[in-house]
Amino acid sequence: MPNQKPHPAFKIWLETDDGYVFGPGIYSLLIVIIEKGNLKEAAKTLDMSYRYAWGLLRKAEVTLGEPLVIFHKGGSHGGGGAEPTKIALRFIEDFTRLKENLLIICGENVRYSGIVESVTKKEKSVEVTLKLKLGAKLTPGNEVKIFI
Repeated sequence: MPNQKPHPAFKIWLETDDGYVFGPGIYSLLIVIIEKGNLKEAAKTLDMSYRYAWGLLRKAEVTLGEPLVIFHKGGSHGGGGAEPTKIALRFIEDFTRLKENLLIICGENVRYSGIVESVTKKEKSVEVTLKLKLGAKLTPGNEVKIFI
């Protein structure tokens, strides 16, 4: 690893005067709750214990003063689940935009991850259509560069 070029690195989070409210852990947890539909599977996917994931959410909700997740109880045959509240969805959107803007400021390429849906060869280019992961946004004038 000798002679590696230093590059900007950062960790961002949102807080109030009362403390931490939202950061990478809760962001990831909420994204996976949307994908999986419940906290247990989201925690498992992120290699968190259910208790840790629950505590992370509860601590943020107490500091914030409102819920980030709505839980639905299941019956005797299951069927319970979880979904982010409107404020949680707004935090996801704002946090995504903040991360992208910081990457641009730091001179990093903004990267999007997703599934390639199609590849079309044009006269002087190749058009790649991606199905973006939840939380990823493209804005007008934003260009995604793919290096193959």
